[in-house]
Amino acid sequence: MVEIQGTVAPGFEPVREAFSANFSDRNEIGGAFTAYHRGHKVVDIWGGESGPGRPWQEDTTTLVWSATKGMSALVAQLLVDHGALDLNRAVADYWPEFASGGKGEITVLDILTHGARLPWPPGYPAFVTADDITGWDDPSPLVGLLEQAEPVLEAGHHGYHALTFGLLLGEVVERATGRTLGTVFRDEIAEPLGLTTRIGTPPTEQDSLAELSLTIPPPPTDDPEILAMMAEALGPEGPTGRCLLVGQAGPTQFHRIGNDTGFRAAEYPAANGTTDARSLARMYALLAMGGELDGLRLVSEESVERHRREQWRGIDESLGAEKRYATGYMLAGTESETFGPNPDSFGHPGMGGSLGFADPENGVGYGYVTNHMIFEVAVDPRALALAEALYASI
Repeated sequence: MVEIQGTVAPGFEPVREAFSANFSDRNEIGGAFTAYHRGHKVVDIWGGESGPGRPWQEDTTTLVWSATKGMSALVAQLLVDHGALDLNRAVADYWPEFASGGKGEITVLDILTHGARLPWPPGYPAFVTADDITGWDDPSPLVGLLEQAEPVLEAGHHGYHALTFGLLLGEVVERATGRTLGTVFRDEIAEPLGLTTRIGTPPTEQDSLAELSLTIPPPPTDDPEILAMMAEALGPEGPTGRCLLVGQAGPTQFHRIGNDTGFRAAEYPAANGTTDARSLARMYALLAMGGELDGLRLVSEESVERHRREQWRGIDESLGAEKRYATGYMLAGTESETFGPNPDSFGHPGMGGSLGFADPENGVGYGYVTNHMIFEVAVDPRALALAEALYASI
C-alpha cells in the first residue's frame, strides 16, 4: 500500500480512495492531485515515488507535456485582455518573416485553434527527433524552419500542433511584447497567483522535479490491418508521428527527453511546463471563478467566456480523432476527451497522463500530475478516476 499524504475536505474522501486505487490498480508510480470547488481548495494529496527510492514530496514538481498548452493559452488570453495581442491579426503583422511560403493570411487565432497548417516543421529530423535528446536544448532552429516553411495542410484544415503550437505562439508573444512567453507567464501569472509553475525551468530550479518513466500499453486490437495503420500513423512518415517529431523509434524515448536538463531549461510553450498539481488546479480555479481568485483578478469574466467558446470541432488530421478546440484550450465532450460530466469544461491533458481543467458551471479547478507516462490516445484512466470521484463528492 502506498501512503497517501495531504489533506481532503470532509465529504471528499472518495477522491483519496480513487487516488490510492491509482497505485494499486492503475500502475501509478508517483503523482499528486489537487482540486478546488467554488474557489476553495478541497483536495491536496500526493504519494508514491518521484524517482527510484525517492518519495514524492509536498513540493515535488514534474514536467506535464501538453498540459503546458493551457498555461500558454492563458498567456495569450491575458495579452488579448490587456490589448497587447489581437487574435484576428495575421501572424506576419507581428513576425514579418513568417509571411514567406504563402503564410501571410495565417492568423494568431489559427495558431490557437491548431489551424495554422504547420503541425510539424518540414525538415525537422535534421535538427531533432524524439529518438534521443540531441538538439532539444535549443528550439530556435525549429522556429527558423517554421518561418520559411510552406503550410503542410490545406487551407481550412486543422491538425494538432503538438510542438509547433508553442513554437509559433512563443515567437508571436516575444515579437509583440519583447518578452518570451515563459517570462510573461512567470511575471504576470505564476508569481501573482503563487504558482510553482515554469515554462522553461532553469537548472538551478530542477532539483524538485520528478523523474519520468514511460509505458506503452499493448495495442487495443490484434487486427493486423489496424495495427499496420497505427504503426504508420505513429511513425516518422505518419501525421501523428510527425506532429510529435518522432524518429525511427517512434514515441518510445519521450521520457528521456523529458528528463533532460537542457530540454527542461529551454522554452517549449506547448510541451515543457513544469508544475505541481496544486499550482495547476489553482490556475484553473481562477478560470472556473471567472478570472478572479482570492481577490486577485488576472483576466476579465468576459474574456473567460470568450476564450472557452468552441472555435472548431471535427476530425483532427494529426490525431485522426474528433477534437474540440477553444482559443488555445482543449474542450471536453468527445470520445477521446472526457474531463468530467460537463462537456464544456476546458483545459488540456498532457502526454502520459497529466491533466488540468476548469469547469465554471460546477466551480471546479482540477490538477493532476504524474511521473509515470502511460501512452494513451484518450484521457488517462487515472485522471478520469479522480474526476469521477471528485464530481461524485460535490
